[in-house]
Amino acid sequence: MNERASNNQQTENKKVWYAIQTFYCKEEHLGKYFEEKGISYFIPMRYTESETLDGKKRRKLTPAVHNLLFVEKAFTEREFLCKTDDCAIPFVIIRDRSTRRCYEIPDREMLEFRAVCDPNYKGTLYVDTATAEARPGQTVRVIRGPFAGLQGKLTQYKKSYYVVVTLATVGVMLHIPKWYCEKVN
Repeated sequence: MNERASNNQQTENKKVWYAIQTFYCKEEHLGKYFEEKGISYFIPMRYTESETLDGKKRRKLTPAVHNLLFVEKAFTEREFLCKTDDCAIPFVIIRDRSTRRCYEIPDREMLEFRAVCDPNYKGTLYVDTATAEARPGQTVRVIRGPFAGLQGKLTQYKKSYYVVVTLATVGVMLHIPKWYCEKVN
């Protein structure tokens, strides 16, 4: 491997994301603002069905968790805030409660999180982290299916099994059969 490829790989491994909270369900508007500024972002989305006035069902892609989005950290916190100081949409960077530093999410975790937030996968529930962490369960690794390699907590909810993954302020519960999982020691 040449030196340039090695440097690119090191940069990829060090890439991190910020969790951003906005207010009044303005996450999509804030995402468009970030896009105009050249800032990469991710909003967890899901499909919702609604009925039109003439009785037809319509499927629409909507935010799965309101007031939450993630931005790729391409700048320091101060540079990011300076770059976005003209933003009319109020937002805050989510911080670690104990250290008051910005909650930074490693790219590896973000890739996994983006995969579990696939809007085409039916059987996904979104909850807050307190609810997700309060669920009893054991740590498992998914060994079959589209989420093979994913690690999380296997828990039972309404007579079905779910693998729970938490990140920042959100917990994602994926409906995965328990026989698709193996215990992690």
